[in-house]
Amino acid sequence: MPLSTIKFRYLGQVHSPFSGLPAELNDEGPNQTDPTLLFVYYGMVSEWDYVSPRFPSELTRFVDNLEPADVAESLEIDGAIMLVVDTDWNGVNYYGFAPEDSEIRFTEGVGFAENAVE
Repeated sequence: MPLSTIKFRYLGQVHSPFSGLPAELNDEGPNQTDPTLLFVYYGMVSEWDYVSPRFPSELTRFVDNLEPADVAESLEIDGAIMLVVDTDWNGVNYYGFAPEDSEIRFTEGVGFAENAVE
């Protein structure tokens, strides 16, 4: 089952629903010390700002070729959610979160071509 997705408009700081920690640390970027943070993707510039080291290496090698929806559909992570946040003039940002002890695995039928996920 793909990651559950919640879409909303919000101008404030996004926090993990599992740890309560902020996804980003003001001018320091993503909160890499939060074990529940899976990824941060800035839609306006189509850039992955953070990808968790918990992700399989097969995915992280090609993540720059993927959109957040591709990642959400390619992985099964118990209890995980993807927040799709419309930040008004800053565009739409994507945040992935999961409980710290969640197992991360590929959805059935996901395979890798030479340079991308299929």
